[in-house]
Amino acid sequence: MKTIAGGERVGYAHPDMSKEEQNKAQATMRIDITPAMLEQLQQAPEPGGVRLVKRVPGGLNVPQRPGSTGVIRIPAAATAARPQGGEDFQLLLQSIYDAVFITDPQGDITGANARAEQFFGTTRAELCKKNVLDWLCGAERSLLDTIMGSLQSNRFVLIQAFCQRADGSMFPAEISVNRLPLSGKLHLSFFIRDITIRKETEERLKTGYTALENSGSGIAVADVEGALAGYVNPAMLTLLGLENAEEAYSYNFSHFLKQKELATEMLSAIRAGDIWVGELEMQRKDGATFFAQASLEPNLNPDGAMTGIVISLLDVTPQRQAQQQLELYASQLRQKNAEMEADLRMARDLQYAFLPASYPDIRTADAAAAPGRLDFAHVYHPSGLVGGDFFDILQVSAHQVLVFVCDVMGHGARAALVVATIRGLLEQIAQETHEPGEFMTRLNAAYSKIFSGANELMFATACCVSFDLESGRILHANAGHPLPMVIDPDGTVRGARVTEEALGPALGLFGDAVYGQVANELPPGKRMVFYTDGLTEARNDKQDEFEVEGMQTAMKQTAAEPLSDMLEALVSAAVEFSGTPTFEDDVCLLAVGFVGQDEGKTGD
Repeated sequence: MKTIAGGERVGYAHPDMSKEEQNKAQATMRIDITPAMLEQLQQAPEPGGVRLVKRVPGGLNVPQRPGSTGVIRIPAAATAARPQGGEDFQLLLQSIYDAVFITDPQGDITGANARAEQFFGTTRAELCKKNVLDWLCGAERSLLDTIMGSLQSNRFVLIQAFCQRADGSMFPAEISVNRLPLSGKLHLSFFIRDITIRKETEERLKTGYTALENSGSGIAVADVEGALAGYVNPAMLTLLGLENAEEAYSYNFSHFLKQKELATEMLSAIRAGDIWVGELEMQRKDGATFFAQASLEPNLNPDGAMTGIVISLLDVTPQRQAQQQLELYASQLRQKNAEMEADLRMARDLQYAFLPASYPDIRTADAAAAPGRLDFAHVYHPSGLVGGDFFDILQVSAHQVLVFVCDVMGHGARAALVVATIRGLLEQIAQETHEPGEFMTRLNAAYSKIFSGANELMFATACCVSFDLESGRILHANAGHPLPMVIDPDGTVRGARVTEEALGPALGLFGDAVYGQVANELPPGKRMVFYTDGLTEARNDKQDEFEVEGMQTAMKQTAAEPLSDMLEALVSAAVEFSGTPTFEDDVCLLAVGFVGQDEGKTGD
């Protein structure tokens, strides 16, 4: 509860009034009430029963129709004349916009108007049964003492308090207390105004102001020319590098723009009633550059006329710098990727160069051996620029070759490096031994030694098979690689039969591994198809794999076709199964067939 004592005259004076008119408007009214008038005051009619007239004798203007509200203005001429009887005074009291209590010096209520009944939700009779302090929340006797003391030297006391209605609810009020002599006795008049709407508006304004003051965005108000004036929040001062609002008011917003010509564009848009939105490169008072997302819109008065500009800035310097850094990184990355792709293309060209450009001519020269020759065909589909699958055909003699098929873990540059390493080792080891088991043992030892210092395990699956037409034998050693498919001279399609002794671990897993080999017959008409798992692991939309069964089915239909046609048909079957022309993994196929005049008996 707040109490304000004041001795100023209270009234309304318009600036355009003359000095004499202002003095009249601000004249203070003093009313002496006779006992008869007091009696009439205490017998005031119930709400709704007030008699309204156009003009009260003595020049008093009152509302002319029920429902009219407002503060009644009493001309100085009317105050100079005493009211004519109690009826006029009672009419005045009942017509006042505020609630009015008349009390004795102890605060006991002796009279109240109809507005008081509305405010407090009870009858005048009930109001007059209580002390005025009973209707003020938290009020104590000391309040009346303070009021009486203040009225000794002031004409009124202004109180801000919460009033309590008869039902216990409360409302904020502004109360003006005056001394009121009645027939020579001192009374007090309490004029009570409900300020609920004003308080709510003040709270909203306070909340809005607090939000503006604590906003992370810079907010300012400028005049129609862009000069900062009226308001600048702390965030805007920080953005512009200014000390206080007074300093800000000496600048035009355009001063802080890097591109001064934008100021004209902004003002034109705002004067046209539009909102200008965009990113600005700006400079602080000290010249430091920053970037801001800006919004400028016209500030309009109630009549819709533009009175200024509302400016909002959001500092996006960190985001802009991050974007610039990302653009730089992206440019560098594109350059690196271009270089890497060029290197990978070169590695792919080299890898294709590693594949045999032609096949060796392997025939039987010994009259005791079955006459014939070896035919070859291959298909190679890397899944990326550089694959990890490859094969080689190493000619040992006019009638013998070593066929080597390998699948290196992974793809790309790392796989290409491993492929190149193994390719170099093949040529060297082929000069030392022609036995597949010994060949694989030496290759694994050399491979493991080279890559033992790598941070990651790098292994490869492989198989090495010797075809010797004069001996009519196939020698097979395997390092974790899928076993080749076999087409017997009678057209039977099956997997190669390889005993346990010829099955070893992948290259690079165990450096001291010893690989064995298994011997099988090589009759004329026998075919073998070597492959990597990129073919059998091809998936359809149901995630089913092509598998060895898919190979067998496709090969049965083309078992008698030329080797190259058979391989192309096998790839086409896998593509049709998966529904896509590409493979997730590298695909490498190599077919070897013994073409002879005498078929010989079927062998393993």
